[in-house]
Amino acid sequence: MSVCAPRATYREGRSAPPGADLLVLAALIAWASLPLLAGRVPLGLVYFPELVAEGERWRILTHAFAHVSLYHLALDAGAFLMLYHQLRPLGAARRMLVAATAAAGSLAAAHLGPGIYERGLCGLSGAAHGLMAATGLDMAFAGSGRARSAGMASLVLVAGKSLIEAATGSVFFSDFHLGSIGNPIAICHLGGVLGGAAAWTGLRFAPRKALARDGGGGTLLAK
Repeated sequence: MSVCAPRATYREGRSAPPGADLLVLAALIAWASLPLLAGRVPLGLVYFPELVAEGERWRILTHAFAHVSLYHLALDAGAFLMLYHQLRPLGAARRMLVAATAAAGSLAAAHLGPGIYERGLCGLSGAAHGLMAATGLDMAFAGSGRARSAGMASLVLVAGKSLIEAATGSVFFSDFHLGSIGNPIAICHLGGVLGGAAAWTGLRFAPRKALARDGGGGTLLAK
């Protein structure tokens, strides 16, 4: 994928390595998934509103890494890590911010329906939808030619899919999966898309005075 970055803006060079942040996320997902090897769901990590209200606030962070089956893990984590890797030009701090905002948007949107109160929330599908939106925006604005067209098509596809799911309350192809994915909360995908798109847009159009060069020639948000 070829893109152009004619001046020092919010982007780093396209040759930026994947970075330790990707490995850390992969390790956290693997750690949270260890109970699945024994056929158990890591319920201690799943987000349940009433348990969080009682003080178990770690679930706000851990729910995204928990999954209900190995199939669910492969599906969610595979898509998430692939899309996260695609955002490597943003640098570690920014792509982690995009991922965290997408996950937060997914969690917030899930509270709009009763499902989260009945069965909790776990998994990376909402965050992955947000990363897909951010990747589409990244290609559409920073790419050229086919990359730009592909980015716009990707953005329209994920946004349209998420809107339909939110309106119908049903996740696409949920009846055709080859293993358990639990009981998806459809609206969390739209929340992830909105979160990921908002984070990317905020970084893309941040005031120039909020940017500072890093030691490698890229730019980072000034603290």
